[in-house]
Amino acid sequence: MPAIDWISVRGFRSLENLQKLELRAVNVVIGANGSGKSNFIEVFSFLNAIREGRLKEYVGRSGGAEALLFLGSKRTKHIEIHVAFSGEVNQYKIDLIPTDDGDLIPFDEIIYYWDKSKYQHPYDRSLANSGFEAAISKPQSQAISQYVRGHLGKWRVYHFHDTSRTSPLKQTAEINDNRSLRADAANLAPFLYMLRNKHSEEYNMIVNTIKSVAPYFMDFSLEPSALNEDKIRLEWRHESSDAYFAASSMSDGTLRFVALATLLLQPAALKPSVIIIDEPELGLHPYALTILASMIRRASIESQIIISTQSALLLDNFDPEDVLVANRQDNATVFCRLTDDSLDAWLEDYSLGQLWEKGELGGRPTSEMERD
Repeated sequence: MPAIDWISVRGFRSLENLQKLELRAVNVVIGANGSGKSNFIEVFSFLNAIREGRLKEYVGRSGGAEALLFLGSKRTKHIEIHVAFSGEVNQYKIDLIPTDDGDLIPFDEIIYYWDKSKYQHPYDRSLANSGFEAAISKPQSQAISQYVRGHLGKWRVYHFHDTSRTSPLKQTAEINDNRSLRADAANLAPFLYMLRNKHSEEYNMIVNTIKSVAPYFMDFSLEPSALNEDKIRLEWRHESSDAYFAASSMSDGTLRFVALATLLLQPAALKPSVIIIDEPELGLHPYALTILASMIRRASIESQIIISTQSALLLDNFDPEDVLVANRQDNATVFCRLTDDSLDAWLEDYSLGQLWEKGELGGRPTSEMERD
């Protein structure tokens, strides 16, 4: 059963009124630049910040309430997010309003519990909050609150875009920073080091998968720094050399693939319950996209997967029911899920990616498109 059943969003960036969008085990979000794909992915980053007690920081870094409210505060008076999970047994809803200083503060928070075998409607309870942070960010004594908070804490948004010289992927990391893979893979080296020592089967699967797209890659060289055993950095070995190479000597696409393989092939017990990845195809060879799609499908057995993509080649590896198409209507993002029935005749002659490129799936630029 997918972790998230549905999500409703009102007033957040281009998501004016998204009502009970159902989510499957795999959800591939496509659409033109400016359609709102990134805004949808950002909802989950926003929820993570709310849960972690970083609401004020998030709003400040995003440019204030005006930048987050749909068309600004003159048009939109509040942001509401309502999410249901575990077969709708549990739900969480938060309503946020802008302040005169440009912040967003929680106006109302509600948790739900629904035993469908006994009741027609869910039991709901408001959480008492004060100040700039949400009540769900604080440890709760009430069982339902603890459960909801625990679920929200198991959803992760990943961005592996930065492969520049100063990328977190290429820096030295604390060797004990290995509890979970960070959103930007800044702790990739210590996480792989832990997997090699504690989960050799999954570690070997990661190594062999990387070899399939980078045949020159032999293995990682993962050892604490000789001068500081609390530190470690990502190094690897070439099949034709005894030398060790730093992460900076990998191509950008290969380095991103290493991070993706580690994320998607890690042990089931360590995986987030929901994995959200923004444009995972960046810099990847077409063959690597096929392997990526296979890893996504494998990971979806244990975790719900949500990805946004601009790649028709990646899209070719999924079924119509996996695909959510984002379009812009009257400045607002709307979604529709594809179905086999509506595309049966087309799919006899074309792939999904080809149909998207031909404009048959929607998700193409229109005159009212704006930047996400």
